[in-house]
Amino acid sequence: MDKQQENLSEIHSRLFDHRPIIQADIRFFVKEFEEKRGFRERRGLENVNNLVLELSEKTLPKNCEAMSKTIPSVLARLDAANHILNRIQQREQEAQQDDKLQANRERRKCEWEAFLKEQNRKSAEVDEEHTKANKWLKEQYTAMEKDLAKFRTF
Repeated sequence: MDKQQENLSEIHSRLFDHRPIIQADIRFFVKEFEEKRGFRERRGLENVNNLVLELSEKTLPKNCEAMSKTIPSVLARLDAANHILNRIQQREQEAQQDDKLQANRERRKCEWEAFLKEQNRKSAEVDEEHTKANKWLKEQYTAMEKDLAKFRTF
């Protein structure tokens, strides 16, 4: 049974114990990184650090100063542009109102013309009725005068 346990232990270590292989890989990685790449990585980090220092000590203050000088003029230009745009918008609104007023004027003009035509038609009807009434009255008075003339001769 001892032999079987040894065999089982050996099979188990081969199948499930990966420490020796992993340790070899870890040693290779550490050696590769620290010995071969370490100096390159350190130089790269130093370069990045130098760049950040230069940016924070020289470039950033220059940019801040330039921005503080130019921002007021940019804001003034933006205000002027905004003012011009507001005037253009106001003119467009006035033009639209003028268009609406013109449309209302045209509509009222058409309504007024229709009203005048209707009034002329009604006036013509009234004149015609007046003429007919006048004619009828004349005929009546003529007939009455004839009747009176008959009675006078008696």
